[in-house]
Amino acid sequence: MQEGRNLAARSVARLPRRGVSWGMVRMAGHAILAALVSLVALARPASAQRGGTVEVVPLGRYSFYPDSMALTSGFSVGGELGLFVTKKLSLEIGGSYAATSLPDSTTVQVRSLTGRFLAHLPLRGQTSALFGLGYTQHRYSQGIDAKAEGVGGLVGLRFSFGPRLGLRLEGTADYVAPLGSASDREWDLGVQMGLSMYAGPIGPRDSDRDGVPNKEDGCPGTGRGEAVDPTGCPLAKDLDGDGILDGGDKCPGTPSGQRVDLTGCNSDLDDDGVPNAIDRCPATAPATATDDFGCPPPAAPVDSDSDGVPNDQDRCPGTLTGTTVDALGCPRPPAVPPAPARLILHDVTFATGSATLTPAAQLSLRATATSLLAQPAARLEVAGYTDDTGSRSVNERVSQARAESVRAFLMAAGVPSDRLTARGYGPADPVASNATAGGRELNRRVELRRID
Repeated sequence: MQEGRNLAARSVARLPRRGVSWGMVRMAGHAILAALVSLVALARPASAQRGGTVEVVPLGRYSFYPDSMALTSGFSVGGELGLFVTKKLSLEIGGSYAATSLPDSTTVQVRSLTGRFLAHLPLRGQTSALFGLGYTQHRYSQGIDAKAEGVGGLVGLRFSFGPRLGLRLEGTADYVAPLGSASDREWDLGVQMGLSMYAGPIGPRDSDRDGVPNKEDGCPGTGRGEAVDPTGCPLAKDLDGDGILDGGDKCPGTPSGQRVDLTGCNSDLDDDGVPNAIDRCPATAPATATDDFGCPPPAAPVDSDSDGVPNDQDRCPGTLTGTTVDALGCPRPPAVPPAPARLILHDVTFATGSATLTPAAQLSLRATATSLLAQPAARLEVAGYTDDTGSRSVNERVSQARAESVRAFLMAAGVPSDRLTARGYGPADPVASNATAGGRELNRRVELRRID
């Protein structure tokens, strides 16, 4: 190193030193400041990296060498490779190469190698401040044969333009001395700019890849591609689309559009020999002769049951006298009473600490869905409640998840989504005292409220 410095000193004595004027430095500083302001404005929100993320940074650098080396300041190329230990701390190695010269035009090659710990501290939006500290070594060859090592520091900013792409602007300051010596330390300074690219895992961990982060996933390990509710648990399914959920469907795989009974099968409910899929009179009396569509053929153009509909048009012959019928001669269904303003679903229960519906709750909700489908104008809020055991924030989150689970089940059973909303109220509005186990059980409930 000393021999290199002697050679540099002799070169300085013979030729004027070439470097960068302070005017050029000021102009570069103004340009960098303007770029920083623009990049802060363009930076997108939220940081993507986490433990295990790899960062690759090809970069360009402008170096200001120690005065004793008498080297011309100039540009170099290099790169950095980092591994995030946590979201805000990475271990990084970097290197650069430059071809510069002494004042007498003797070419000197400079190779640098650095290893550092780098802190990533979030600022506005997705802009991060970078602070690094570690070990650095510089090797000079060709015109000078020397090495220097010491402590290397870095300060900079990273601007993100997406989950995996960003730009790093940095300044470095290395306090180095000849290899193996602690004397004659000098500053080696530089500024650099590089394209930052993230590889590997980013964002919150989602082990089963169902779209719900692990910390919010109530059912970790869900199968790949399976539809889930907001808590990460599988939704109730009706794979053949017959309106009967798979859990209660005794005939899975029913062809699309085929009519089925409550078991999901295409049976002959009135035993007239005509399958329900084509039976226009599914309630024919036993042993009644029927046509190909399951309806009794007319004996004569008369009205045998005096319901005002001729027999050849009457699909419900034998209607009781005085019964109100429709245009086909069938009794009009009784008016369905409107849903109460507030209905507590006593049979809807969940597994402890979960939003997963029990089989008994699913059976009860199927009957509820049938009632709601008969009242197409009703709009309802699914309200979830808990007792006052535990923290309010946990109770509100559990009650919201349970309300969402009931809403998802009703939608799967055919109730349009625009007629249902879901909200969790936690321990609010108790219907019994929380001082007893029986009272707390009554307070852990789901209600339907009319909001139309």
